[in-house]
Amino acid sequence: MGKNSSPQNLFSNGRSQFATKNNSRIIAQKGGLAVLPCVVKLNSPATVSWIRRRDFQLLTVGLSTHSSDKRFLVEHTRHMGHWSLRIKSVREEDRGLYECQLSIYPTQSIFIELKVVEAIAEITGAPDIHIDEGSTLRLDCKLKRATESPAFVFWYHDSKMVNYDAQDGFFVKSNLLKEPPILDSNVGKSDEVFIRALNKSISQSQSSRMPPPTGFLLPTSISTLIIQKVHFHHAGNYTCAPSNARSASISVHVLQDEKPAAMQHFNRTIMENDNGINSFNAS
Repeated sequence: MGKNSSPQNLFSNGRSQFATKNNSRIIAQKGGLAVLPCVVKLNSPATVSWIRRRDFQLLTVGLSTHSSDKRFLVEHTRHMGHWSLRIKSVREEDRGLYECQLSIYPTQSIFIELKVVEAIAEITGAPDIHIDEGSTLRLDCKLKRATESPAFVFWYHDSKMVNYDAQDGFFVKSNLLKEPPILDSNVGKSDEVFIRALNKSISQSQSSRMPPPTGFLLPTSISTLIIQKVHFHHAGNYTCAPSNARSASISVHVLQDEKPAAMQHFNRTIMENDNGINSFNAS
């Protein structure tokens, strides 16, 4: 297909031989996996190629990878017409249009748009929270704008990982919410409509030749840190660090007799210093 071809002018010489919708949009997170679908209807042999439209780089031809970037790989399902382009360890610069081209006469193509987002963690109540000593502390960490579930979520108290520190009162649990995904406002309304069709698309794919949809934002993951009875030494900085997202932090201030733990420690130090000075003077 020539450089002057546009995504809107694809099948002027015949009926489309693609089952995948033209101008589909796929969302992938930085560092994750992007799968760009391309399903053809042809029963006869034909070569399928993937081209990156930004620089017209030929990525794959048939099952062969022509790019020196080994992150690109074609995924083919025999007798199903599936020719997906897989991009591992997605980068910000991978965003844009990709062309799936079919070598019949005349040549036909469809375009797939890849959007790249950064998954982020967010702790409810940040940047600071105040709690009375002896109360129960609950910190909820939400993973937003993710297309893949994290392999793990680690919690840190200052620089110490506390996921398994039950002796010191720490308890961590993680779960995946069931409600429909809510998009970040930076992603856009058109994407929200696209993603809300996830459940419908999955059910339809089970009774057709189309593969299950990919590239949707997942429902918000939540990891919760709980301390049933907060003590003075629990004060400090807490960090939620998912394996595949930007971490988030919050400062916890423990109140003793309506004073923050840090202030109590400061006052105690002054009193000890004063006592030391008085004893020295008395001698």
